[in-house]
Amino acid sequence: MGFISLEEARLIGKGSSRRCYQHPADQGKCVKVQKNPARKITSEELKYYRKLMRHRISWEMVARYHETVLTDQGPGAVFEMPLDFDGTVSRTLHYYLLSDDSADAAVMMVSALLDLKRYLLSQNIIVRELKAENLVWCRMADGYGRFILIDGIGNNQLLPIASYFKRFGRRVICRKWATFERDLGELFSGSLLARELVSHL
Repeated sequence: MGFISLEEARLIGKGSSRRCYQHPADQGKCVKVQKNPARKITSEELKYYRKLMRHRISWEMVARYHETVLTDQGPGAVFEMPLDFDGTVSRTLHYYLLSDDSADAAVMMVSALLDLKRYLLSQNIIVRELKAENLVWCRMADGYGRFILIDGIGNNQLLPIASYFKRFGRRVICRKWATFERDLGELFSGSLLARELVSHL
C-alpha cells in the first residue's frame, strides 16, 4: 500500500460522504476518500468491487477499482477515471441535464443508456442507487459516447442473493432502473434533455 499526498491534487467532485481527487501521478485515475472515516460506505463498496474482479466482469461501463492507498486525508480508493477523447475529465449526466445546449445529444444518450442497462443485466452488476450524478458521459472523437458508472455500485439488500443468482439480480437491476427513469422525469422536469430521454427509454 503506497502513500499519496492530495494536498495539491485537483478536486474533481464531492458528495455527501466522499471527496474525489484526480490522482496526482496519473491523470487517468482518481482517488476517493471518506469525509468521515468512521462510515463504512467505501469498505462495503470495495468488497463488492473485489467480488466483481473475482468474477472477471467486463469493465467496459464501470470505472475499474485498482487499489487502496494511504493519503494525507486517510485511506483512499484508486479508480479508473473516464476521460473524453480530448483528455478532459468526462462530465456527469447531471451536468448535461442542467446544460441548455445538451438536448442535441439525446438520441446518442438514449442508445448509450440502453446499452448500459443491457450491460448491467448481462454482467449482473447490482447497484445501490442509479443517479445522474453517478453516470458520466464519455465523449468519443467521432461524436458518439458511452456512459460509465462511477459510483453507487453494490448490493445493500439484507439478503444479497441477487449478487449470486441472475434471475434475482435482474429484478433488482430493473427496479433500480425504473426508479432512475422516474427520477429523471421528476427531478429534472425543466430539462429538455431529461424529457427526451424519458420519452425514449
